[in-house]
Amino acid sequence: MIVSVKDILTDKDRCRIITEYLYNDAVMIYPTETVYGIGCDAFSDKAIERVAGLKQRLQDKPFIILVKDIHMLHDIVVDIPPAAELLINMFWPGPLTLIFKAKSSVNKRLTAGTDKIGIRQSPHPVVKAIFELYNHPIVSTSANITNMPPATTIYEIPTIITEHVDLIIDGGKLNNIPSTVIDITGSDVKFIREGAIKKSSIERLFYDRNKTI
Repeated sequence: MIVSVKDILTDKDRCRIITEYLYNDAVMIYPTETVYGIGCDAFSDKAIERVAGLKQRLQDKPFIILVKDIHMLHDIVVDIPPAAELLINMFWPGPLTLIFKAKSSVNKRLTAGTDKIGIRQSPHPVVKAIFELYNHPIVSTSANITNMPPATTIYEIPTIITEHVDLIIDGGKLNNIPSTVIDITGSDVKFIREGAIKKSSIERLFYDRNKTI
């Protein structure tokens, strides 16, 4: 099934059907503020394995998940350090992925056995609309084969993926700027990837709060 962003934002019943799909182990392709993602319920072991298979993902590669808000974050992570609170207050929702210590209940496929999990809150209207009705975190991994370029339109997604998902949400052309990734599990804030949010902006934030990175 292919639906448009307009379908999601104007038809609550259509959005409700999508959430029912997700609660029943469905896998979807959907737009985010960065690139197209393959998503599923982050609590569904069956759906997570399907996503990993579609991406041809090795078990040593972790996944990112999306949360509705900081309350949902508490269900997944061991704690939220002060540095994370500062970053969340400034940059969420937005293209900033924070790596936390994951609770033991988080699927090991998502953490790749590291006991860490990358999480962000997306500002994309489709994601926000789904979360109005959905109470589980959602897997968010780029809709491509591992190590291949990410997709900015649904037509760039390999057919080996599109033919084996339950739902495709067409959000048009996306910006192809990845999220910035920061690990906040240690005593220091560690940059993993500079993306849409520049490292200098984050350094300035900590400097202004009389903190150091």
